[in-house]
Amino acid sequence: MAYFPLFVNLRSKEVLVLGGGETALQEASRFVAFEAVVTVLTEKPDQNLLLLKNAYPKNIRLVSKKLNLDTVIHLDCKPLLVICTVNDNVFNNEVYKYYSVRNVLVEDFSNSSRCDFIFPAIVKKGDVVCGISSSGKSPHVSQFIKSLLESSLPENISDINEHMNEIRRTVKQSISDPTKRSAAMQAIFTRLLEDDNQTPDYEIDGIIAEAEL
Repeated sequence: MAYFPLFVNLRSKEVLVLGGGETALQEASRFVAFEAVVTVLTEKPDQNLLLLKNAYPKNIRLVSKKLNLDTVIHLDCKPLLVICTVNDNVFNNEVYKYYSVRNVLVEDFSNSSRCDFIFPAIVKKGDVVCGISSSGKSPHVSQFIKSLLESSLPENISDINEHMNEIRRTVKQSISDPTKRSAAMQAIFTRLLEDDNQTPDYEIDGIIAEAEL
């Protein structure tokens, strides 16, 4: 089964991570990079989780309590996503059932049948984000494609993206025809790539003027 790719704004959204091991650390770190508010429930947080909490005090909340469903239910947390990294089938199944009826998406690392979503391999350069997924069948395939993307993307693709966003507003104001507007944006993007984002403004203006004809 293929998973539908969806990019979500996680800024200030709540995420619950259950467990305190290496996987929990990786997932908490992943969400912090996208400005989510992460609650990590673990009986004993390790040193790296404490360091992450100190680095991102507004985005990481550590709760040191016994891992059971009652503790989860009474957490001061209304998560958009729940991540189970605990190797406890009974506990994870209870968590999955509890949140499923509340329409909260759950990922259980111990059982693929309890995964409402999975994480892609991510290439992130500023606001340019690429997600690669093998639908959970082969992480090696995802990592291979990720390495290809990382090696082929220009180092300044994030700067070009910002530049294109600025130019886009001008093009939308100048060109009313959608087809011509799209052609102009493609031509400008190609020129920016060729010129390492150093294309003079007068050349960009010329491309826009030519597209208007």
